[in-house]
Amino acid sequence: TPLNFAKQTSSWAPSAFLQQTGCRAFGALRPVAEANVAPLIGRARQAPVIHSSPLADTFGRVHRYLRVSLTDKCNMRCQYCIPEEGEEPILPTTAGELLTREELRRLIRLMVGLGVQKVRLTGGEPTIRGDFAHIVEDLGQLSHSLPQPLSLGITTNGVRLSKFLPTLRRAGLRQVNLSLDTLVSAKWPLLTRRPKVWHERVLKALREVASMDDFSLKVNCVLLRGVNEDEVGQFVDLTEHHKMEVRFLEFMPFDGNGWARNRLVPQAEILSAIQRHVEQRGCGKAERLPPDTPSDVARLWRVPGWRGRVGIISSMTDAFCGGCNRIRFTANGQLRNCLFGEEGWSLRDAMRAGGSDDELTALIASGVRSKYAKLGGKRDMHELQERGGLNLPMMSLGG
Repeated sequence: TPLNFAKQTSSWAPSAFLQQTGCRAFGALRPVAEANVAPLIGRARQAPVIHSSPLADTFGRVHRYLRVSLTDKCNMRCQYCIPEEGEEPILPTTAGELLTREELRRLIRLMVGLGVQKVRLTGGEPTIRGDFAHIVEDLGQLSHSLPQPLSLGITTNGVRLSKFLPTLRRAGLRQVNLSLDTLVSAKWPLLTRRPKVWHERVLKALREVASMDDFSLKVNCVLLRGVNEDEVGQFVDLTEHHKMEVRFLEFMPFDGNGWARNRLVPQAEILSAIQRHVEQRGCGKAERLPPDTPSDVARLWRVPGWRGRVGIISSMTDAFCGGCNRIRFTANGQLRNCLFGEEGWSLRDAMRAGGSDDELTALIASGVRSKYAKLGGKRDMHELQERGGLNLPMMSLGG
């Protein structure tokens, strides 16, 4: 059977073959060693091409999307990200441990030279870093110097976004992902542990970006059962008159964020709530849309006649790892090959030890080749929760 075959060959069988033969456990396999691929070619003519790029993993995925965490500090304390008061606190990286502006410039330039085409700044909250504007300017200069400009974006909670919009525009950073988990001001202190007045600042930033035709806006909403799943319809309504994408995220387990299965609102339930609301509005049904690219993480729908669209990111109940093209730098300079991975490769330490670009490239390639097929080598959400101390907080990973 395919399952037995997988057990016999799990040290070298590529995931594409196991998927074709119906193995359900392929995600837990270890990465393929290139030297061990050759014996498979004669047995599976559809075996994936082994890329020579340092950004290609052993499953044939080429990582052209770099997510860069500028800091693991944040000006909010969202429930799904940071432990409750009284629990073991997250100790943020000190200034000397962060990648400097010069180190960031070098690493991003190196990654672009290797084939990265898209860069997103994340955190923590990236806009609270003191040299944020200068980092954005550096990124813009790099992008403008290329024959094909980079696709540049930021993920932000929006509290400080408005003041930086001119800087982002000049740099060509036009893709804004805004994290917003409630449209009800009374819920804001519960979800973020911050004052209501900040909620209006975020909504103001949302309205500003939505009104600008040269920015692309996505609103990310993490749904928590008993907290904000009753707001699905209100969020969907944002797409009626604005060309934005509202995306509902399943609650994911990270260190100290209090994840529990009964707090998760799954994709099927989210979609039912969307369709029920659209029908109650007398608009028929939201129509399924094709992905913009094979690497997209959101499954998309649009209400007929509305300007925007709605997405669901189902990391827990319907993982989308097969098309992953993302690689991450943490704020302290680790390369992380998966949001759920347990191992990091310190590019910061290599640079500070005098490492050459060739040596950094070799380290990057090692990290990429070590990537698992799915969920950092775990089979499901329950195994992810059991990682314990090997699991970094979301703020450290940069989302």
